Amino acid sequence: MNYPFPSKFRTVRLYAAILLTLMLSQWLHAIPLRVLAWNDEIAACKLMIDTSKGPAPIEGMHPSKRTKEYQVTSGEKPVTIQALDKIDKDGKPLASAVIIPKGTKQALLLLLPDAKADTGLRLFVLEDDVANFPWGGIRFINACGRKLAFVYEKKTIILPVSWTPVLAKPGGTNRNMETQLFLFEQPDRPIYSAVWEQQQDVRTLIFIVPGTDPRLGPVAMKMISEDRRVEEATEGTADSSRSARGR
Repeated sequence: MNYPFPSKFRTVRLYAAILLTLMLSQWLHAIPLRVLAWNDEIAACKLMIDTSKGPAPIEGMHPSKRTKEYQVTSGEKPVTIQALDKIDKDGKPLASAVIIPKGTKQALLLLLPDAKADTGLRLFVLEDDVANFPWGGIRFINACGRKLAFVYEKKTIILPVSWTPVLAKPGGTNRNMETQLFLFEQPDRPIYSAVWEQQQDVRTLIFIVPGTDPRLGPVAMKMISEDRRVEEATEGTADSSRSARGR
């Protein structure tokens, strides 16, 4: 004889199933991810990425521009990048795992050269959400090996040697802005000085790396700017195309 579960046990099972579903949905949720190639050589690589809909080629890589968004699933199994031009002994593309920090809302995957890695790439993920990196902001990553100080309009920001970004938020209106960069131990001798055009619709990611030309100083800057107006226009065009295809 089959005995039915008492109603309270059925309720407990139902609550447990709902709780498990919620936990899985939080753990296995899609995150928008864009890719930034460090240089032209990496931009020319043929790569595939695991997306929530399956493997997809990474298109439009450029050293000064983010790619389109790819929806990836963050969970127990990491997202992987496959290098189609690097094959193992079994004829399969070599792969590297993309480690996305917990809580990331908008991922920016930076592809760096790494001769020691099987794929030739070192993968580094930054939080790229506008709540952390707002429009009008300037974000620094100091990879030059020396502690620095950035000065703009009499405000000073210390830039430690770290791949953890440091954010400057000039705010205000669009304007020309005087900037200087110093070695931390030499606050009276700027190693860089320029007037920047500050725009509230533009955010700029700046990598500070060791300089390769002594005449230009001990450091160099790689700047990647993104314009909100261009992004909104691009999104509007994409939405119109999807609507047209849906008719």
